[in-house]
Amino acid sequence: MQFWDQDHVLATQIAKDARDPQPTQRCCVRNDHLWDLAAVYRAGAKWDTVMPTAFVFNGPVLHIKDDLVKVLTSKD
Repeated sequence: MQFWDQDHVLATQIAKDARDPQPTQRCCVRNDHLWDLAAVYRAGAKWDTVMPTAFVFNGPVLHIKDDLVKVLTSKD
């Protein structure tokens, strides 16, 4: 699912809440905002006062497509 974040509200919050053990993205900052980034969270993860940590957090989406398919279709 793709979301358009015209005012960068979600992108700003995702960057602010990033922390270990979440991987650090190796790309995807443009004009000081995250862009074209894929974040995958554990099933059942909830966003309370801060976003949960993602176990996939990188992009551009086109470059990590195979990794995303593997993670999203895994039975683990």
